[in-house]
Amino acid sequence: MSAAELAALKAQWNDVLFNLESQSRVAWLLYFDARLVSFEDDVLTIDFSDPQRFDQDQTYPINTNVRHRDALLAAVTAITGQVITLRIV
Repeated sequence: MSAAELAALKAQWNDVLFNLESQSRVAWLLYFDARLVSFEDDVLTIDFSDPQRFDQDQTYPINTNVRHRDALLAAVTAITGQVITLRIV
């Protein structure tokens, strides 16, 4: 995947989040602050580190909740037509 494809996904990210919110408000809240880092070989890498908003020692339980992850992946597929995998850093 190229930087252009990551840019295209970023351009659609608000639509993905809107779709996600209609399916699961909790999942939407969890992923709202995610930063899209890369998109390679159908693997989307997202990051939640924001030094101005969060304690860097804080951990995020997002990657342990399969239901919320699956809701995000379904929203991505609904908006983009792509089936992807999620990686959280």
